Amino acid sequence: MLVKLRDNETQGIQIGTQTQEKTQESRRQKAAGKQQKRTTVFAGDLPLNKDSITLRRQQAQKMAMQFVQDAWNSDRKADQSIEEYQARAEEQKRELQLNEDKINECRSRKENLRTGYGVEADSQEQKDLELLERKYYPGEYSQGFTEEEQQRLEELETKPRTEYQQRCLEIDGEEQVFQNRAENARTAIKAYNDAVSSMKLERLKFHKMTDAQNNADKVMEQAGKEIQNMIVGEAKDHVDETYEEQREAAEKEAEEKEAQEEKIELRKEQKELMEARIEEAQQENEDAGAAGRERERDAREEAALLKDMADAGLNVAGADGAAKAEVKDILNKLKLIEADIKGIKVDEEI
Repeated sequence: MLVKLRDNETQGIQIGTQTQEKTQESRRQKAAGKQQKRTTVFAGDLPLNKDSITLRRQQAQKMAMQFVQDAWNSDRKADQSIEEYQARAEEQKRELQLNEDKINECRSRKENLRTGYGVEADSQEQKDLELLERKYYPGEYSQGFTEEEQQRLEELETKPRTEYQQRCLEIDGEEQVFQNRAENARTAIKAYNDAVSSMKLERLKFHKMTDAQNNADKVMEQAGKEIQNMIVGEAKDHVDETYEEQREAAEKEAEEKEAQEEKIELRKEQKELMEARIEEAQQENEDAGAAGRERERDAREEAALLKDMADAGLNVAGADGAAKAEVKDILNKLKLIEADIKGIKVDEEI
């Protein structure tokens, strides 16, 4: 009976162990499922480091503004230079106009002298004056002298000049000053205009403002990517931290639940073992009762046998077990015959 009880205990322990393993595996799967669901994180729920993100955005904005500001300053300087060159060109134009007016004034004075002195335009005196003017005040388009003109110049060098010629040559000296000033003004005007044209062409060629805007956009785009990476990095750290906390909490919860289930399972096993013991005790009691009843029946039968033997005049006190058994067997057969006879009588009555 004790062996049977131990077998039941062993079987109960094995069943309890398998149940615990299945329960633990189920808890692990549920915990993993919860962890899987909890790994979804919304950026709005994250405790992001807003100071670093704001600082990076401000740095990018400052850099982008610097690009635009530099381009603006460069363009502004170019505009100022253009305006300055244009102003200087206008000033030189006024200078040119002033000197051209002086030149025209000198020519008018010479014409007045010619008419005042009564010199004809095709006279030898006028031709000699023009030849001297070409020698002393050669113009931009003055041509060389012919052999005849060269001989005439040599002759004029040996002769005194007329008052008209002398005064005209003096006016030519003045006119030459104005001619030089006018030419300088023309040169300056051309230089300033060329500089303005070059700067305008250079601006169209390099597109500083457009390039600056593009650079600013690139800076902001790069900053956006960096900020996004910062958010993702912090989100990842937060997810890892949250996941670790949730994992530890889930493990703790699973351990507590496992301990609780183990207690329940242990109570269940104890109950099953107790029920098994009760059942075995009841079975033992039933077996003991049956054995007792059987012994009681045997005792009654033996007492009856002894009585029958005594009635038959047998010495029951000295009879051994074998004799008692033989007598018992004979009596049983006699009882059987008696029962058969009773059955025959029953049949006859029927």
